Amino acid sequence: MLQDKELSSPKEKRNWRNLFWLGKLVVTLLILSYIYKTFQNEQKGVADIGDVLKSIFSKVHIPVFLLMLVLVPVNWALESLKWQKLANKVVKINFWSAFRGTLTGLAVGVAAPAQLGDTIGRIAVLRSDRRLEAIGAAIVSNGIQFYVSLIFGAAGWFHLRQNLEFPGQSKLWLSILLIVCIVLGYIVVLFRKPLTSWHPQKPVFQKLHSYLKIIGNYTGSELLVSLLYGTLRYLVFLTQFVLALSLFEFPVSYAELASCVSLIFLAKTLIPAINVLGDLGLREFTALLVFKHYNLPPEEIITATFLVWILNVLGPILVGIFLIWRYKWKRNKS
Repeated sequence: MLQDKELSSPKEKRNWRNLFWLGKLVVTLLILSYIYKTFQNEQKGVADIGDVLKSIFSKVHIPVFLLMLVLVPVNWALESLKWQKLANKVVKINFWSAFRGTLTGLAVGVAAPAQLGDTIGRIAVLRSDRRLEAIGAAIVSNGIQFYVSLIFGAAGWFHLRQNLEFPGQSKLWLSILLIVCIVLGYIVVLFRKPLTSWHPQKPVFQKLHSYLKIIGNYTGSELLVSLLYGTLRYLVFLTQFVLALSLFEFPVSYAELASCVSLIFLAKTLIPAINVLGDLGLREFTALLVFKHYNLPPEEIITATFLVWILNVLGPILVGIFLIWRYKWKRNKS
């Protein structure tokens, strides 16, 4: 039987470090390719977007720009508090560790499908032998944000559905789908406890259960606090988008602007992250579809969407890349 010294030989350590370095390089290249592709897709409209930004950048609008900028760290701080609250069930972490994990997850998230990259990025920075148990905590964190987006999106849908150019039957089915999803989410929370007493027989389900059983260990108050963080974060993001749209002084009430933004977020939530349009392209497409009824200038809608993406996604992603390279390999003895 191999001894610990043999398992931890200098050569093996060097190989693991080289593999880890290669992994960081691959992830970084994928992230940079995502950013490049995004700007490449936007290149035809970059000049128009630049002209529109010049037209709205004035002393009158500086307070709005500053407020949008200030809300960026608030947005990700709230997400970090939610992650810290949920991850503490497995590994005790402080706020800054949670903040680092959140931004790392955001960066890695654009290099992997769906929420896989976000989960990998978050648990990778946890310095504990139990980091894999935190997969369940990451799933709960993303699930809570999904549920918040679903509730606000449903509110926006029922507020604006008469104005949207959807076939009558499609409106009915989408309304039913939203109600069913909201009810199912509540039922899942109510019946989460049986996960802790479930004892699967097949190895594959045993492994899956080891990651997911934490979901049943959360108390109602822990989930409620996490839901509060998720709701506040959503409201911050929504406020930023509404502020960006307000720069153009559209003849649309703030309530309707907020409802339109909630539908854009709902589409981003329901449609898989890996899509032909890409993250920003999906938001732009949905924004143009939602605002079509109001006959607003498309270039101004796209500019507002692009501005929010630059502040809330591009900036934090670049910070996330920096954090990825700051992270050092530390192999667990087990």
